[in-house]
Amino acid sequence: MFERIKRWLTGNKPPGPLASNKSTDETTSTDDGFQWYEVGDENPFPVRILDVRSLTWNVVATTQDQTIAATFASQRSSDGREAIDALIPNVESLDCELTFPHNGQELEGIVFKADSMEVKWDIYIYDSVFLFVRSWTGQLQYRAYAEMGDSEIRIYRIEAPSDLIDIAPQTVYFLLGSHAMDRVLPHTIPAETPEDPQTIGLMSFSMYGRLGCYATYEDITQIEIPTPPTAK
Repeated sequence: MFERIKRWLTGNKPPGPLASNKSTDETTSTDDGFQWYEVGDENPFPVRILDVRSLTWNVVATTQDQTIAATFASQRSSDGREAIDALIPNVESLDCELTFPHNGQELEGIVFKADSMEVKWDIYIYDSVFLFVRSWTGQLQYRAYAEMGDSEIRIYRIEAPSDLIDIAPQTVYFLLGSHAMDRVLPHTIPAETPEDPQTIGLMSFSMYGRLGCYATYEDITQIEIPTPPTAK
């Protein structure tokens, strides 16, 4: 089952991580290695982004809390069924319209598993409902209701904690696009986040670990995800 899901998740990736470190009219570098990219030739995305890889790719995640360490370890063998009926704290529901390309294969079970403590999410799907679980704690944080078509997956409603509901569609879009479908995408950060690179970098790592490469204040759901290979 896992290999069948993985075949849906693979395909041609969009433009890879930015390689240029030189400052131009379209970029602004900082002393900490962070770099802002305006929309332009050096930025493969249609939104302004901050490259936070100098932090997120170099932090080693550790915990002195043995309970958390044990939970992370035990979650590596979970198929996520315990999250199907799990409660989301202070849950709110939001209608949305997110679409993803699909090759028609059946999806059920494990979609993505964190392979280290530097990866912050596990993702499952049961009965056309995506479940997004924090890898360290096993806490269900997002539940996304989907309609499965032959060529498209449509997410029409999301449940999330009330303090995260404002950017829940962007978060779900990023998690499925980057973690599950192995695409390079920026992630949306809360509008109230100070425009301080170090603060944004730390938030990005806390939210997404080493898969949080580029941060933006803008809506990423406008970024098209390429179609995966045809099912065999």
